[in-house]
Amino acid sequence: MRAKSIRNLVILIMVVFTTTSSFAQDASRIYVEPTGWSLGTTFGLTDLWGDVGTKSILDHYTNSKYFDRMAIMGGMFGRYTIHPALAVRMGLSAGTLYATDEWNYDKAIISTSQGDDAYQRYARGQKIRSDIFEGTAMLELTPFRLNPEKARAHKKGQLFLGAGLGYFHFTPYNVVGSGTKYREVYDLHIEGDGFGAGFPDAYKLWQFCVPMVIGYKWDIGMHCNIGIDLTYRKTFFDYLDNVSGKYIDPAEYAKHMSAKDAAIAAAVQDKAYLYKLQQPNVAGNVRGNSGNSDAYTSINFTFYYKVFSRTKEWWKYHRL
Repeated sequence: MRAKSIRNLVILIMVVFTTTSSFAQDASRIYVEPTGWSLGTTFGLTDLWGDVGTKSILDHYTNSKYFDRMAIMGGMFGRYTIHPALAVRMGLSAGTLYATDEWNYDKAIISTSQGDDAYQRYARGQKIRSDIFEGTAMLELTPFRLNPEKARAHKKGQLFLGAGLGYFHFTPYNVVGSGTKYREVYDLHIEGDGFGAGFPDAYKLWQFCVPMVIGYKWDIGMHCNIGIDLTYRKTFFDYLDNVSGKYIDPAEYAKHMSAKDAAIAAAVQDKAYLYKLQQPNVAGNVRGNSGNSDAYTSINFTFYYKVFSRTKEWWKYHRL
C-alpha cells in the first residue's frame, strides 16, 4: 500500500513538472529570487517516533511489516521572501501518524528470551494512530544565496534549512484487545493520567512543537518551484502514542469510569496475555519510557508559485 502511494506521488510530481514546463522558456534568464509572496502546497509520508514501535531507526524502516500501512500528511503554506537567502513560511497541515509494535515481529520470532527488547515490544501489542492538525511558522534559509552576486546563488537547485515553532492538536486512537477497530483513547486514561495523587497528570491534546527542516528545491521558470524535504517536529511531552510510563492496576479504571469504559481501558492497556505471549502485567511494570519526549517526521513533496512583488534585482544596489 505504501509502495503504491510512493509511486503515485512520484507520478504526481512528474505531472507538476510537465505542466509547469511552459515557464521554462524564460528559465534561461539568470536570476535570483526577488522579494515577494509565494503560495504553495505540501504532501508527504509521516513517521511517529515514540514508545510504540521499534527501538532503532534501522529496524523502523527495514522490518517486513513497515509497508503494511501508510500514514500521510498534507497542507498549504504561504511564504514571504525577505532576501534571496531568507524567507518566512507559515503553514497549516493535517494528517495521520501511525505506529505499531508489530514492527518488532521479525526479531521477536527469533528471540531466545522473553526478556529481549524486541519480544517485549511485540508482546505489548500496541497499535496506535493519532490524527494531527498543526500550524507552523518557520524561518527558511537558503545558504548558497547569502551572496546573490556569486554564481552558486543563480543555480536553480538549492539546499535549504528551516526551523521555527508549531502548535498542533492530536487525537489518539488504539485498537481494543485483539480487535481491528480503532477507538479514541484519550478519555480512557490508560496509564491513570489525571486520576490524582500517585498517577501522572492529565495531558493536553493541544501541544507545542519545534519543526526543523532540511530539503532541496528547484526553480522552474520564473514563478514555480518544486522541492523535497524532511521535517522533524520535536515535542515536549510523551503521550503522542498514548504510551509513556507504567501499567496500572485495572481495578483503578472501575474507580474512575463506567464499567464499560473500564473494561475497554483494561483491554487496551495490556494485550500480551490476550495473544497468550505472557501473563498480565502487574501494576508498576514498565509500559514505556517517560524520560523521552515523542517526535514525528514527514517526508514532503512541495510545490509553490511565486507571486513576485518586484522583478528588479535590488540586492545589487542594497546589501544586507
